[in-house]
Amino acid sequence: MEVKAIFELPVHIWVMCAALDATYLTGYDKLRFSVVLPDSRPPVGGPPPVLGTESRLELTGDQPVWAQEYSAHIPESLRPATALHRVVVTDVEGPSYDHKSWFTPEHQLAEYINRWFDDVRTWTEIVTGQDLDPNHRVYDAEAVGAGLSFIEPPHDGALGIKITTPHVRPLRVEEWACILGLVRDGNEPPLEEVLSRDARAAHRRHANRRAIIDAATALEIALGRHVRNHADRLPERQQRRINARTALGDYISIAEQNRLPLAVPVERLRSLNTLRNDAAHRGAAPGHWEAGNAVQVMIDFLSVHGLLRRTGRSEPDGGEWVLANPESSDAHGAGLVEERSDAEGD
Repeated sequence: MEVKAIFELPVHIWVMCAALDATYLTGYDKLRFSVVLPDSRPPVGGPPPVLGTESRLELTGDQPVWAQEYSAHIPESLRPATALHRVVVTDVEGPSYDHKSWFTPEHQLAEYINRWFDDVRTWTEIVTGQDLDPNHRVYDAEAVGAGLSFIEPPHDGALGIKITTPHVRPLRVEEWACILGLVRDGNEPPLEEVLSRDARAAHRRHANRRAIIDAATALEIALGRHVRNHADRLPERQQRRINARTALGDYISIAEQNRLPLAVPVERLRSLNTLRNDAAHRGAAPGHWEAGNAVQVMIDFLSVHGLLRRTGRSEPDGGEWVLANPESSDAHGAGLVEERSDAEGD
């Protein structure tokens, strides 16, 4: 039996409009399937020409949103772009299991589709800086005083609304296709990039203590690898300092004393380490601006010394970092970028 389904993304993903109206191969674990993107007909896109899609939508009685453009600052070089809400899943192929005959391809799709989205959104967040956490949404519009019922003075409802126009870096066509392939093949992002994503997300939610800890851990992973890669240049006494217990402060000291090449000044690295020690050992949380600067230290360091290398060269409109061809054979993916932290953004 052929399996086809419409999947509403838990959080919309911004893509360039050139990615629409096309089919992409992907999958999860041993399950393989294709996703067909809608077209961009106004105002909310249109379903792709997959047999049975229109009749299935008629049963809902509502006009579904497939793709819709919202107010956002988008780099000129990446326009036009839109927010992707729904896709059609086709060509579903999965293994058969004798001990659980009920676990057919449609059941496998139902079991894995949200895990698939979580992997896709993780790569997308790393690539673009988009915030796609479905469990802790950050909205562009926020009511002021929602839930208050005033007795005196007799106000009704919220007292106002805060509206933010976000800076969005949409996915290019080749990036979208690459991410779907990485998820299909089970390729996970480098750990420091996941922690970088987590640090930026925590800072965006004003969880500054967690942002500092995740940022410092990402820095420790990348800096530790950088120092170990230069270990053969170090004096024997310095080499003995590198072991399983070597911490961020030790790596910073080794790099400084031996004048290892660093893209970020030692003073900035040490400031992040101090904030991490205060957060981890004394429960101290920095202010939002200070945490944003610390997160930016991590971003700047990973941009040059992480497994996903950035050239540091921006688009003509200055909208983004561009990924260089990875020098390390351990690096994953190509054509990926990372957004700036919120401290520089809005």
